Amino acid sequence: MRVIGGTARSIRLKYPKGVRIRPTTDQVRESLFSSLGDLVAGAQFADLYAGTGAVGIEALSRGAGRVVFIERNTACVEAIKANLANTKLQDRAVILRGSVNACWKRAWKEYGQFDIVFVDPPYGLQGFEQVVTRLVEGGEGIKAGGMVIVQHEATAQLPVCCKPQRVYRYGQTMLSLFVIGRQAGENGYE
Repeated sequence: MRVIGGTARSIRLKYPKGVRIRPTTDQVRESLFSSLGDLVAGAQFADLYAGTGAVGIEALSRGAGRVVFIERNTACVEAIKANLANTKLQDRAVILRGSVNACWKRAWKEYGQFDIVFVDPPYGLQGFEQVVTRLVEGGEGIKAGGMVIVQHEATAQLPVCCKPQRVYRYGQTMLSLFVIGRQAGENGYE
């Protein structure tokens, strides 16, 4: 796994040893950031259930103003730290160790509301639907017009209240994109 674009392009990222994780593939990250385009530059970005930090590091490499990583696993937090040091992007990064439920409110209270939030829970994780509902329906910690992007299995059911503006499919992986304060079908999204 490597950084796809930006200032840290082609730098390899480390995995934590002995931890079962499912990192976002290069293809999915490349497609995601191509679809976001210039929206990343200067953005306040959050990487929830960060794992190796690959998505947040990609955002930093492409000019995000700040990325807040939330990850509960200690080995993953150490991998994120190592990857940030290796890419020399740690000056615009904040790592919060703990569950998303415990850290999210602290993140936006301390660092302000976010422009883009990437949510990539472990497949099959119980309770992630409540996090998605708080973010999408409640807009908790997200600027009006900001985005929430949820990576999930094609078979996973998102909360009924949350209709994505766009959905991208890559085999069994899906990205559902929500724009806060807009309904599906508004402003060219379907």
